[in-house]
Amino acid sequence: MEYCFWYFTIAVFSIYCLLSWQRRPKNFPPGPRGFPVLGIVPYFGKYPEKVLSKFADQYESRVMSFRMGRMDWIVLNDIETITQALVKQGEDFAGRPKSPLFDMLTNGCGIVFVDGEKWKAQRKFGIMTLRRYMLHIYSQLHNRLKYETRIKNFMKCNLNKKMFIQTLFRKAVTNVTCSVLMGKRYDYDDPDTNFFMYVIIRRPSKTVVMYSPILRFIPPFRWTYKKIVNSIEQVTGVIRNISEMHKQDFDSSTKRDFVDHFIAEMNKEGEYFTDEQLHHYTRDLLVAAINTTTAAFGWCVVSLLRHPECQEKIWQEVDKVIVLFKSGNETPSCKHQENMPYMRSFIQEIHRHRSIATLNLPHRTVRSVRLCGYDIPKDTPVLTNIWRVHNNQNVWKNPHEFRPDRHLDSNGNFVSSNNVIPFACGYRRCLGEQIAKAEIFLFIVNIVKRFHLVVDQVTGPPTYIHSFSDQAKPHPYRIKIFLYGTCQG
Repeated sequence: MEYCFWYFTIAVFSIYCLLSWQRRPKNFPPGPRGFPVLGIVPYFGKYPEKVLSKFADQYESRVMSFRMGRMDWIVLNDIETITQALVKQGEDFAGRPKSPLFDMLTNGCGIVFVDGEKWKAQRKFGIMTLRRYMLHIYSQLHNRLKYETRIKNFMKCNLNKKMFIQTLFRKAVTNVTCSVLMGKRYDYDDPDTNFFMYVIIRRPSKTVVMYSPILRFIPPFRWTYKKIVNSIEQVTGVIRNISEMHKQDFDSSTKRDFVDHFIAEMNKEGEYFTDEQLHHYTRDLLVAAINTTTAAFGWCVVSLLRHPECQEKIWQEVDKVIVLFKSGNETPSCKHQENMPYMRSFIQEIHRHRSIATLNLPHRTVRSVRLCGYDIPKDTPVLTNIWRVHNNQNVWKNPHEFRPDRHLDSNGNFVSSNNVIPFACGYRRCLGEQIAKAEIFLFIVNIVKRFHLVVDQVTGPPTYIHSFSDQAKPHPYRIKIFLYGTCQG
């Protein structure tokens, strides 16, 4: 009799859990529920953006929902819905999902996952600082990238021989970013360079373990969680040491970099400007800038190798601008972009064809809202499927083909597209968007003007299939690189 009671209790409890799992908020967007506890995580595989896109087709909805852990998420599937939510109703969607693990690791500091008044104060500071010194930053970027792409660095990487160019990209981007943010440059042969580069690669912001704390006890998520902890501790340790050195020789009349500007705010005794906030804010900017920009450079070279006609057109355009503005042996600067429509179309096609932040960072509704006829409760996590926007067949003809010409009009003028959103949009738009655009432009013109990139005949051209990570970056590939005018054998 006692056994019957327990069987009955377990059966009732199981039915209750199943019904609770299947229940969703009233008038909520349609979508799959998946498995109890895990939700649809087992379906994600290597490319969750494509899985979610297929679900969107299945449910025929611009706004779709799914379950992960105990939470109901929604996904925005087209540019109109994304613009409505993140721009027109931006304040309602400006939050970030609560991540107990991330709060524990950062003590609620940084810029990526904070929200509320603290986030507003930090974002305002970041925007004002970057705007106020944008011309200086452009000049600094131009000079720094000329230095980082100089022939000497390529000689170290075996000029005229096979090489993995991604390593050079990461070192160059790391130095440019560290220079702007911390006034720090690492020598290419310095062991600390490799340490800093490869520790900072580990970006936890899109890892599912951050939103489902119970997963940190389950393999393989447990290993991922340990990497996240080590990465945050190691990078913030480096930044802590650099910021202490800044304090020792700080001069309020000569602010050298981002850290100096933050220290100036700290001296005003601002409520949200603390040492810990400085360390995590700087780390967030470093990780975002280095990982995203390096991935973009990597895809640029992949496309130059797979489409040598693009490399030739860009070289001709660079050469034409040099003659037009009588810049001698100098490379074009950011002010010359208006005279380089093909270069701009090439970069925009890179952003469209190779979506780096395929699902972008998640948002959170800060209050109950109505979107596209659906009722979205407060604190609902929100994803934007940028990959789907960039591959929408109703907007882009043959979206899987790489064609820079699609961004030129009949007169050869560049046409900027609102359907290409690599830096997101709305209140949480990337702080460093203008700097990232300048870096990508300057890096390409510096490389293409001086060097000719050639496919390694043994390994063949690199693939467009991206690696399995939180960002869609290319797999490692080997190329040959020559100075223009030298033998290519």
